[in-house]
This record gives sequence, C-alpha cells and structure tokens, in this order.
Amino acid sequence: MRKRGGSLLAGLMIAASFGMYAATSDAPAESASAQTVSTTPTTIPTSKIVGSSTTNQTVGMPKAAINLATIPLGTGKSSTAPTIGSLYRCGGTPSGGPPVFTPPWVSASTWNAKTKLAVQGNVTFKASFKVTHTGTNEVFTGNGLPRRAGTFPVATTDPAHAYNPDPDSITAHSINLTVPYSPKVNTTARCEMGVVGIAVDGIPILDGFDAGGNDAAGVETQDTCHGHPNNNSGYHYHSLSPCILSTAARTHATQVGWALDGFGIYVEYNSSGQLLTNASLDGCHGRKSAVSWHGKLQSIYHYDMTFEFPYTVGCFRATPTNFFGMMTASR
Repeated sequence: MRKRGGSLLAGLMIAASFGMYAATSDAPAESASAQTVSTTPTTIPTSKIVGSSTTNQTVGMPKAAINLATIPLGTGKSSTAPTIGSLYRCGGTPSGGPPVFTPPWVSASTWNAKTKLAVQGNVTFKASFKVTHTGTNEVFTGNGLPRRAGTFPVATTDPAHAYNPDPDSITAHSINLTVPYSPKVNTTARCEMGVVGIAVDGIPILDGFDAGGNDAAGVETQDTCHGHPNNNSGYHYHSLSPCILSTAARTHATQVGWALDGFGIYVEYNSSGQLLTNASLDGCHGRKSAVSWHGKLQSIYHYDMTFEFPYTVGCFRATPTNFFGMMTASR
C-alpha cells in the first residue's frame, strides 16, 4: 500500500549489476534445461509495451505452473532467517500505513489475479535510465519515471477507485545508484528493508509487503504494469511487471532487474515453458545456475521473479548497498 510519512531522502542507492542477458538453468526442483536462451533485451520501445488488462492481471504475463486464481496470500509472512515463501525483513512485518480494505479478489488465504482490477489510463512519460560500468562498480542514473503507467491519483470514475485507491501522483525522482560489478555470496544472508532492487526500465523494486504488512501484489490498487507511486519511493513495482517483458522474455529466461547486492534478477522457465515456482528457489528467492552474466555464460547466484510471495528478492545473499537511504527525492 502507499507509504506515507517519513522524510524524502535524496538519492536511491541500489546495488546491482548491468546486463540484460538471457539465462539457462539447472535447478534441482524444476529443470529449465529445455529453455531457449533469449537474446532479446528486456528494455523495449514504449510503443511495444504490453500491460495486463484493467480486469485481469494475468494478461501479458508468462505461463504459470500454479493456479493464478488462487495465489497464496503473503500478508504477514516475514521470518527471522531466510525462509522459502517468506520475507527475511529487518524488523519483521511492517505495521501502520493507511487503512486497507479487503477487495473482492482477495480471500482469507488467497488472491485472484484473473479478477483483480487495475487502474485505468495509458500515460506516457519521458523516462531516462542509464547504466555505466566504472572500475569495480556499476552506476545507475535516471529520473525514476516509468515509460508507461496508469492515471494517478486514481480517478473517482475508475472502478478501481473503490478498492484502496492511490492518492499519490507520479513524479520525477533523481536516481543515482552505485553497486558492485562482481558480487560475491556471503556465508550469512542479510535481511532487507523495503527496497530490494531495480528493474531494467529503471523503476525501483520494493519487497512484497505494503506499509501495513499486507501482500502488496494482491491487495494494492496498481496499474496494468503492476506498478504505482508513493511519496517515498516514487513509482515502483512489488512483483513482476508485464511492461518490462519483451515477447521473448515471456517464454525464455531473461534478466529483468538487479538486486541491491549486485546480483541479477531473472525470469526463468521450466521444461513446460512455465515460470519457475518457489520450489526451485532458496530462502532468499534465488539460486545458482548457469546464466549469461556480463556477456558470458557462467554458473552464478541470482534471484528469480515468481508468481508466489515474496515474488522477488526475499533477502540478500551478498552485501547490499546502504539500504538506509532507499528513498528518492521529488523534484
């Protein structure tokens, strides 16, 4: 949910490593050996962006190995150590934020992506995002704007306005991110504090919670790119966005972002062409497999996006950049 309160801090320091590369996999639980390596970049022209529909959030998304009408709800699922299906979040489950009302697509234990409403509108922005390899670091700069988004604040005439409408606007933010070029796995995992990475379109990726510890992907009112703004982090994602997927990326393993510790975030598929599930991943929502990293196929640790909570990074296997400055400043 939208996160009110707190100071607006200048600069969003995100650890990540550049490379819009494809990946193959050797996961023990779900083999992806039949995948075709994708060479299509995930950054695509604005005119080619395909979002979901305002009444069905599975449109434009990859094939699923789970039932997207009964996705397990992640509300309150935090842990004090890396745990599959949970967030290892510093301080545990967050509390507070504005009141949240249960929308009709959410039940006590599941939510239905096939009937979830999305914010209307097809607004384009002059987005900028640049990645530069400098010595042992990767530097990301941008203005935090999406190339395409819904209409925010949510209009009162929009059917989605009836369910936890977002009152914030999409504004430009100064992003200046420095991360290690070659991250190394640590012996001990690190907890995360809200912002977990950045997508290939330069949009921050937050963890699976809203400000009150609810499953953000299920409960929040988002647009057809599965994003929304708040006054702290600007426009952001909590889960996989169809708007960062090329046609090839919906069927072939592809990098879609970077985590704060420098490792890549990918979409990967099993031998049936379905997006991998949590069963293939560890407690930080990642695994080690052969991926194309910095232009070379190599066995390296990385994170995966799935249809199951926490959807993206659950904790950090390498040392993240200073995550106490994970906010962007409006300008």
